[in-house]
Amino acid sequence: MALPLLLFFSLAGYQLQLPGLHNDEAQEAGLQAWQLAAGTSIDAFRNTGLGARRFPLMVQDYIGAGFVYLAAPFAWLLGPGTLSVRVPALLVGGATLLATFGCLSSLADKRTAFVGVLLLAVQPSFVFWSRQGVLIASLTVLFTPLVLWTASRYGRTGGWQRAALLGLAAGLGIYAKLLFVWVLLGMLCAVLLLNAAQLFKPARSLWPHPPHWQQAAAMLAGFAAGCAPLLLYNLLSGGTLLSLQTNTAVSFYGVDNSALAANLATRLEQLRAVVAGRDHLWYLGGTLTNPLWDVALFLSALLISLQPQRGPRALVLVLLFGLIATVFTVSGLFPHHLALFAPIWVSIVALGLGRLLWRRDGLSVVAALILVPLFLRDVQMDIGYHRLLTKSGGRGAHSDAIERLATVLTTLNPPSVAALDWGFAPQIRLLTAGRIQPQEIFGYEWNSSAEFEQRLRPLLAAPGTLFVFHVNDVVFDRRPAFEAIAKSLDYGWSRVELIRRRDGRPIYEILQVQISK
Repeated sequence: MALPLLLFFSLAGYQLQLPGLHNDEAQEAGLQAWQLAAGTSIDAFRNTGLGARRFPLMVQDYIGAGFVYLAAPFAWLLGPGTLSVRVPALLVGGATLLATFGCLSSLADKRTAFVGVLLLAVQPSFVFWSRQGVLIASLTVLFTPLVLWTASRYGRTGGWQRAALLGLAAGLGIYAKLLFVWVLLGMLCAVLLLNAAQLFKPARSLWPHPPHWQQAAAMLAGFAAGCAPLLLYNLLSGGTLLSLQTNTAVSFYGVDNSALAANLATRLEQLRAVVAGRDHLWYLGGTLTNPLWDVALFLSALLISLQPQRGPRALVLVLLFGLIATVFTVSGLFPHHLALFAPIWVSIVALGLGRLLWRRDGLSVVAALILVPLFLRDVQMDIGYHRLLTKSGGRGAHSDAIERLATVLTTLNPPSVAALDWGFAPQIRLLTAGRIQPQEIFGYEWNSSAEFEQRLRPLLAAPGTLFVFHVNDVVFDRRPAFEAIAKSLDYGWSRVELIRRRDGRPIYEILQVQISK
């Protein structure tokens, strides 16, 4: 494991502060981790937490607070900032490599596991998503190989202890992020399909070795223990159930969950892009691609389908059925959702083409002619993405201009700051250690509402208030409503500062209002 880990930490750890700190990194881990470390009051989601300080249970209705507690020691050690969430995310990426090695060793052998982990360590999507792991829910990615590993061990030997570990891994995966249910559904479908022939045998069971009641109870107890914070959160707030109820038909991001064919087509194209390391990494400053991944994954799945071993075939089915399950979402059809399948698609290539490398015949030469260029192209892409990132500093909501915005606001030290768009208030709070506390007054409606005006009026009247907008990459466009309301109240405004990206493109504008003469 020394070589894969060295490669991964070198490629993923270089210029770790880039791209800029993202809204979700601060909102869903950094702020609460810093509050834990500093001993201050904690901003628990939906005001639902444990004890007087409200120790958080969840950071969103469908995302657990596990990463908050993981990041808290780093927030104490490194102080509030980008590194306090990215260093632990990087370590989670390393742990994912170790878990993938264990999973592949259980399904095949250590040589095959080495090939798989070596490919995963340099795979561009995995490398750059691991840097911002909390945004991609890196703990969920870690539990993918862990649950497959424990399932493989339990399926081979049984035992209530391993049944409990399997249940615990599944429960913790669900708690880490609810979309882990896609992996579990993929596993369930794979088990049922592979064992369908059992229905025609005298026992008529879908399970070749039906679990004893002690094993079933241990698995259920482990699952309940893993899910316990999620269950408690819903007993106190009902948040997850409410989110599922309001986003079942059409999600907040406009995804029609009844459009199964269209959603599946989108997911298939996203999978190809994510596997090739292209398109979705545009925010680094451009896009690169490795077309050899299409060839490697297809050939590996084909080779595995011709093999008698059930484990590798099960893995292909988990990816297939898991991907089908992703057509339903309570948020959006985002490419980074597919991050949790990264250890699976890499493992499929290792179990298909990777195993051939050790045959020492013509097939091993064919496998090497595909895998060696694939590996080298991924390394070349990682270096290329770093060069793009150095030049751009990150684009959109990932721009490192957020650091300059925090510096400017700290220097101005206004009595109050109003954030009129999504995407920068949590980072400002974290990067300034709470000295600047922007109020998000835009509201999470796509169009301006009467409630926005009610939130805006007191701040317009408050002397010295600064109003921060996005100039480009606007999410909730409140500029027209702001200007109309300010004019109706006889206020004018002037620009205090314009913050630009590294390429000179404006991204943030700071305004101040005054009574018109």
